Amino acid sequence: MAKCIIFGGNGFIGSHLAEKLLRQGYEVKIFGSFRNGTSNLSDCINDVEIIKGDYLNSHDVSSALKDVDILFHYISNTNNATKPLNPVFEIETNIIGSVRLLQAALDNYVEKIIYPSSGGTIYGETNGKPVSEDEPKNPVSPYAISKFTIERYLEYFHRNYGMKYSVIRYSNPFGERQNPHGNQGVIPVFLNKILHGESPVIFGDGTAVRDYIYIDDAIDATLAVLESKTKETIFNVGSGDGYSLNQLINIMSEITGRNISPVYTDDSGNNISKIVLDISRISNATGWTPKVSIHDGILKTWNWLKKDY
Repeated sequence: MAKCIIFGGNGFIGSHLAEKLLRQGYEVKIFGSFRNGTSNLSDCINDVEIIKGDYLNSHDVSSALKDVDILFHYISNTNNATKPLNPVFEIETNIIGSVRLLQAALDNYVEKIIYPSSGGTIYGETNGKPVSEDEPKNPVSPYAISKFTIERYLEYFHRNYGMKYSVIRYSNPFGERQNPHGNQGVIPVFLNKILHGESPVIFGDGTAVRDYIYIDDAIDATLAVLESKTKETIFNVGSGDGYSLNQLINIMSEITGRNISPVYTDDSGNNISKIVLDISRISNATGWTPKVSIHDGILKTWNWLKKDY
């Protein structure tokens, strides 16, 4: 089987990806700084090669890419909840770092790159219907702009150097090992507050609609794209359904058996009111469809939090 490296494989998505690749028979290396340890990899740490390095150090990156067939570029220094006050930092780390990584992959004869883009942010405001991959892009935050920019650089390297790639535009993955204390991922953050008797904080009136996908489904979609012979290069990966924050609270109340009184506060700005992804392209190309409902995914996440937090 192919040799894979996951840049950012110690993160929420990357660690689940590592486990699934191993189950499928791939050799797996994981590159990162590991400043927060390797706890996310506890179930597979003995089966992967750990490579500690600096993503912005060209020597570290080039050395890590030796004898690698597939690169999963899942490393990032920001997220959409990062305050949009420093676009220069976004450019200097994620955009420049990614372009250097692509060049290093080319120099080391990496066969294919898989990149996680953001289906939840690069389209901008929508008219409410599920958006396809061909819809106009209107990224409004530095994070979203950088994601779309890196997509375009992948196309540039493909067009000029023949580099193979796939872009996975995830909606909002959630589930076990997502940071319940972070500023991104409302489902584990809300559930953790509920677990400890605190009130979830909702920016706006709770009617904002998002497309949420359970982590196992997101990883299965990623492997389906990796192993497909399709000529398509960009795929939306979501549930294809939208849920408001208020609906999430209702589902969480049913699952936890607790009365939940969220705190509503002013919208923090740059938030999209509704985004749901059209997932027909990946379904038609690979046969993949999501299997875990929003209810069951939240239940799985709740049970994990009760056990570990």
